[in-house]
Amino acid sequence: MLKKNLNASVVLHAIKFSETWKKNGDLIIQQFGITIQQWFILLLLAKDPNILYFKLHPHIKPLMAKELADAMNVSRANITNMLNVLIRKKLVVAISDKVDKRRKRLSLTSQGMLLVEKLEKLRYAYNNQILSQFSIEEKRQFIRFVDVCLHIMHA
Repeated sequence: MLKKNLNASVVLHAIKFSETWKKNGDLIIQQFGITIQQWFILLLLAKDPNILYFKLHPHIKPLMAKELADAMNVSRANITNMLNVLIRKKLVVAISDKVDKRRKRLSLTSQGMLLVEKLEKLRYAYNNQILSQFSIEEKRQFIRFVDVCLHIMHA
């Protein structure tokens, strides 16, 4: 028989929180013809300073597909499929690396950057609506909690 367990409740609440935030994000961006994962790729290519990946892996050069796959914790094949869609939509372009021409670096097109800017306004408004009832300290505590959990999981 299953018993009430605080640790299990924390994990299941985190999963429900993540799923719900993703679902609501999908509703915001579907009008632009992209998925939440494709939006995250655009944010990575725009070097959104809020993305944890950049804290752990600072980048100067534009990202490559392998780095996107690492950042999103998905397979290289999955990233390739998503990138192909974004390239077809003229939101992303692949550029040869200046040092090693075999390597392809990815960059937002001007159309891609415009989309990121439009979506950023919507993201900002949605996040403010949801998070306005929490204090700055509560938000910082949440970030610390998640950072510690991620550190332990990657140890």
